[in-house]
Amino acid sequence: MKQVFEHQNSNVILSPFSVKILLSLLYEATDTRLDGALSKTQEELRNVLQNANVNETRTYYKSLLQSAQREIQDFELNIATNFFVDDFIDVIIKYQQIANVYYDASLEKVSYSKPKEAANTINNWVSNHTKGRLREIVTPDGLDGAVITLINVIYFKGLWAYPFPEVENNLKPFYGSRGKPTTAQYMEQNGQFYYDNSVELGAQILRLPYRGARLAMFFILPNPDSSINQVLGRINTASFHTALWYLEEQEVNVTIPKFKIDFSEQLNEPLKAMGIREIFSENASLPLLARGAGARNQVRVSRIFQKAGITINERGSEAYAATEIQLVNKFGGDGLKIFTANRPFIFFIEDETFGTMLFAGKIEDPIL
Repeated sequence: MKQVFEHQNSNVILSPFSVKILLSLLYEATDTRLDGALSKTQEELRNVLQNANVNETRTYYKSLLQSAQREIQDFELNIATNFFVDDFIDVIIKYQQIANVYYDASLEKVSYSKPKEAANTINNWVSNHTKGRLREIVTPDGLDGAVITLINVIYFKGLWAYPFPEVENNLKPFYGSRGKPTTAQYMEQNGQFYYDNSVELGAQILRLPYRGARLAMFFILPNPDSSINQVLGRINTASFHTALWYLEEQEVNVTIPKFKIDFSEQLNEPLKAMGIREIFSENASLPLLARGAGARNQVRVSRIFQKAGITINERGSEAYAATEIQLVNKFGGDGLKIFTANRPFIFFIEDETFGTMLFAGKIEDPIL
């Protein structure tokens, strides 16, 4: 998240979870050497993923994915993973079983010698699993030289536990990255929400829950004398969790802009900057992933690419990479906190049951 945000001046939406599950599957395709040492590929992936115990990792993904498959009326959450494998490659049975049992990943044969047909197969699968929101993740030209394509998709649609009143033309200025104010559509309400003004991060933090008591959206709004990049510079694992720990339920006047983002990004360079380099090179060691005439156990990653999108409005949000309505008509009082997101901010959607960040993004300007 930090790597992408710091190098993008536009609105961003991505799914850290989607990247992580694919990297975990690549880690599963590595194998310890005969002398017991880790291969370079395995070591890099393990360091970044922090996979100290592979059995714990498998249990985590299996539990989360089984939970996501349950029919829940309050929200839609669909997570799907597929391997699109060239006809001449045989994925080792042991690896197929690991991928299927623990990561709910399927395998489908395609002919990359027919790139147009292969692209149609992959794109149709992605479209079906995102309710048509993402229609093209690959192109025929982009499959040149491909033998395996790993795809993970996440689709989420949720309703706010406490929807915003729908007010037409609630126009206010947004002081974004263009250097001059723009006019955005805002939504506003008062209510009891978890909130804190973090001195350590130099930002206000707000939690808006979705119906279903499992997922929530968090907003991180840098203070007027700070910026997104300055806040990102203060965030690490410890400071991030500490900031969330200090959230307290308070009465808050919430004003946030409505927005819609579609974003795509090649993640090779951000992942290399984090220490994952070997999988992109000719030295990549993924022996459990593929075998077959012509494969020669020499499979490397050509690119890791993500497309994601999100829509936020009064009723809730729909993201693709919720019973009671509470409206409090109080706009004053000593205890009322003010959260007005009229300048660039960060947001993320978390599955609070598993502590998993499904989506993360930033808004430089809601009308970009």
